[in-house]
Amino acid sequence: MQTRREWLKLTGAGLFTTLAGCASSQAADAPAAGGLGAVATRNGAKGWALWDGHSKVASWHTDERSGSLSITKTLAGLAVTKAVSQGKMSLDEPAYHTLTEWKGDAAKQQITPRMLLQQVSGLENGGNALYRPVVQDKGKAALSLKVVNQPGTFFRYGASHWEVLAEYLNRRLGGGNALEKHLSRNVLNSIGLESPEWRSDLKGRFYLSTGTKFTVEDLGRLGRTLAKLLRGENADGFDAGVFANVTRPSNANPMFGGGLWRNVQVRRGGAHGIEVEDSIEPAPAGGFWPGACLSTRNPADLVGLIGSSGQRVFIWPSRNRVFARLGGSRTWKDRPLLETLA
Repeated sequence: MQTRREWLKLTGAGLFTTLAGCASSQAADAPAAGGLGAVATRNGAKGWALWDGHSKVASWHTDERSGSLSITKTLAGLAVTKAVSQGKMSLDEPAYHTLTEWKGDAAKQQITPRMLLQQVSGLENGGNALYRPVVQDKGKAALSLKVVNQPGTFFRYGASHWEVLAEYLNRRLGGGNALEKHLSRNVLNSIGLESPEWRSDLKGRFYLSTGTKFTVEDLGRLGRTLAKLLRGENADGFDAGVFANVTRPSNANPMFGGGLWRNVQVRRGGAHGIEVEDSIEPAPAGGFWPGACLSTRNPADLVGLIGSSGQRVFIWPSRNRVFARLGGSRTWKDRPLLETLA
């Protein structure tokens, strides 16, 4: 069975192009920002920027557009935030009330939208079924995936949760291309984002696990909206209270919820920093996540949006600081960057 990274590479959704020959020349052009320029620009960077509030304090190639991969999951969380606020769905209602194909399946009947957002639904990863080069109907494929863990008890990173969530949301919003309209009108337009391309199946249904293409400037706008929400401030039509509920982590993995990776466990004694990309596959044992954090050198309110191969948005809400990066290297590590920005 191929890994998540192998599927992304095979289907063209990954960004594993080796940029040897470019990296050295790009690093030479990086702005003088202490050690930040050297750290942020290496390992296949395509562009990056750092903002304090709305002021861009350091940047490089910010108009480069590239695949943001799993940062797309954060847009799913925002789409759910709007849907909950509009009374279109409930986080804790069994999903099978809408996904009627699951009726009669004792395990799947336990799954709720909240479990999907927390990636604790118990479903298998789903990469083999959902990341083939050609997928006719990803919703149908996602609904047919097997439950391999007791729902609500085990964190398993994967496309399955998000493509089931996409099918659920689309039906709750009215069917057809309702989800695509919702994402455009109520998420992208609200923030001022644009993704000219969005990975879709042959029915034209957008993926929620991956698939957007943004510029660094787009990611900065997204990060600044999220910073306000994380401070408890309503922003761009999103209710901060609802957003906090939508992105609440699980006991199985206190770091993750609704597309956000949190540093909250740095407060715990014995907390240890991890490289998220290196930790999610194969799925670690359940005892791995309690005590794990993004960085022991950074505050507990640090939040990360993490896409494969170095696509990143890091947010320090209390500092009103946002860092965004697009890249394409399997060797990227977060620790040097986060220590530089601590």
